[in-house]
Amino acid sequence: MQTHRRPDLRAPVVKLLEKLIPAVNEGGNVPLTALVEAVAGDKLLPEVRTKLDLRGAAVFSSKDGAIRFMNEGPAVKIPLKRFDLKIPPRISGQARLVEGGAELRFHASETLSASKLFFSLRLERIEATDRRLLVDMEGDAFDQCFELV
Repeated sequence: MQTHRRPDLRAPVVKLLEKLIPAVNEGGNVPLTALVEAVAGDKLLPEVRTKLDLRGAAVFSSKDGAIRFMNEGPAVKIPLKRFDLKIPPRISGQARLVEGGAELRFHASETLSASKLFFSLRLERIEATDRRLLVDMEGDAFDQCFELV
């Protein structure tokens, strides 16, 4: 796992947590734009924000004692400095609260992926707290930890 100090990401992650924690706890909606902004770690261009805003929100609901989330819409490709982020037509998974934040575990075929040239990795899990952001990619070589303080 690579660790980076990124206090500049604290504001978007804390803003995300203000919506994410209540949604995981009680059900509700979290804008997909806020989720992607925290995960991408880069400033989103206005045209990318517009595409994400059109996707709407990830909907969180309780089923069989577990909190599930889902978002559907047109596929989106987001060019970033180091890689392209791809969002499929449907993303889904399970969520739970952790100390200081929340964890999202994505279903294998319904998750974001990072790609560069012919190489692509799927996102397995995100853990966002007020102190750090963990981005867990398939395989362990590309996992990232962003220290927010």
